[in-house]
Amino acid sequence: MASDIRTKNNFKELADYAINESVRIIKSKGWKEETRVGEDVIYSKTVPNIGKVFKYEGIVDIEAQKLNNKLFYNVEKSTEWNNNVEKVNVVETIDNRTNIVHFISKSRVFVSSRDFVHLRAWKKKDDAIIHSSFSINHPKAPPSSYIRAEHRFCTYIMRPLKNDPSRTHLVWLMQVNLKGWLPQHITDHAVTYGMFDHLKDIKSN
Repeated sequence: MASDIRTKNNFKELADYAINESVRIIKSKGWKEETRVGEDVIYSKTVPNIGKVFKYEGIVDIEAQKLNNKLFYNVEKSTEWNNNVEKVNVVETIDNRTNIVHFISKSRVFVSSRDFVHLRAWKKKDDAIIHSSFSINHPKAPPSSYIRAEHRFCTYIMRPLKNDPSRTHLVWLMQVNLKGWLPQHITDHAVTYGMFDHLKDIKSN
């Protein structure tokens, strides 16, 4: 979903589309279990015109709003707790729920560092917080020496548990093109490993 620089209204329209499309994919049928660690499960499926997507479902011991604050508003501090991230900076703030962020990931196993430029937004829908991001092009974050990877979707749906609002039912949709000459099985391993690693960091901090 990479796109050129746009007006603020267009950014919001793109973000709304990404959120709605993410919810549609998450609710769709045909998910197959990819891997499981305790009660944490990652599923996958192939979506026409999009490719292979991954979905995590599980419980995290943090309030939904606090989790969203951690992921969205405190993103530049994520290098303090997220072991997948080397550097983060907010490139542009569209409004208090929409921004553009440049990430540099750390090298992992068979995958060297990548960089990403994300349009990110969040909204409330019923009792859930939906936080979605996807790759765009932006003149303040031009291509660098890193391989520029792309996320079609990176969407979190955070819903407080009804019997314990201090805990959150988390659904996380991920579709990424790491670029470079990587076989699919290496990409799949890198994605699932990275998702579990990220979740471990969320839970332990």
